[in-house]
Amino acid sequence: MRTLALITALVASGSWVASRHLPESEAKADSSPGLDPRQVQGIALDGGRGLPSSALRAVISTHVGDLLDDQRLERDRAALQAELEARGYLAAKVAPASVTHGPRGGAYLVFDVDAGPVFHLRSVTVTGPGRRDAGVVQLAVGDEASHDRMLLARQTLADTFLRRGGKSVDLQMTTDVAAAALDVVLATR
Repeated sequence: MRTLALITALVASGSWVASRHLPESEAKADSSPGLDPRQVQGIALDGGRGLPSSALRAVISTHVGDLLDDQRLERDRAALQAELEARGYLAAKVAPASVTHGPRGGAYLVFDVDAGPVFHLRSVTVTGPGRRDAGVVQLAVGDEASHDRMLLARQTLADTFLRRGGKSVDLQMTTDVAAAALDVVLATR
């Protein structure tokens, strides 16, 4: 009987303490300052599997802890799109960052990425007097349309052609979005 009375007394006193102190501690939590609503708390890329995520994250200049800056976010969006295009995703689209705010403040950014297909070279042609130097071009039909590789091929051909007295090499590209194909012409003069 004593045990039952002791348990009842403990439960009653615990309930009294909880009813007296819980609302006050909740009020304190509610009045505590939150995060600055402009401070970036997280950055995500939404685009599914197969994205070169680490390379894309490397071109984003906004970091966790920074304050939101609309111009910087637009530069980040453009940098993401340029990185995808340089990797052969020539139909890539990156939407402006969507910003949501957490319940205690802070901003969470999501860049929606539609990479589209990786484009491949459908044709590679050297025109003009530098045609005989076409062997130095390291591009082939079926290769991924890497912007860096095309620039390197243009520069290699230009270096070789200039040694033979040529003037210049222009890189011309024609994109076929429906076929995810790129036609490359290296025009020499």
